[in-house]
Amino acid sequence: MMKSPLLTFVHFAANDCGYQGTRYELIATWVHPLFLKAKTAASKEDNPNWCTAINGPFKEEYWKAACKEIETLVDMEAWEVVDREEGMNVIDSIWAFKLKRFPDGLIKKFKARFCARGDQQLEGIDFFETYAPVVQ
Repeated sequence: MMKSPLLTFVHFAANDCGYQGTRYELIATWVHPLFLKAKTAASKEDNPNWCTAINGPFKEEYWKAACKEIETLVDMEAWEVVDREEGMNVIDSIWAFKLKRFPDGLIKKFKARFCARGDQQLEGIDFFETYAPVVQ
């Protein structure tokens, strides 16, 4: 970012208008956050699957985020553990990981979401009520 041709132009234009600070100060105090948006755009590395997250360079951070997600769901009593009966439809689940970043591209936090595959359920057979823990 600090060596991009666009920043060179912005710095040149700012100096032409009387600005005397460094490029870093220019970015940190004067450049609009949308200018930095390209730096924070989601990439494949910021949305890893389970294998990539748990075996990658941030495995400890993703593991802590996954543990926090499970603790939250348990505290909310989001499910009820029952004995498995013959003919019972056990649905699959998936983990969704996200690396959140600040506008300048630095890491803000690691998120993990445990998602049940609700598309594999039949209403009245597999479930009788729905619950979505969303706060707005």
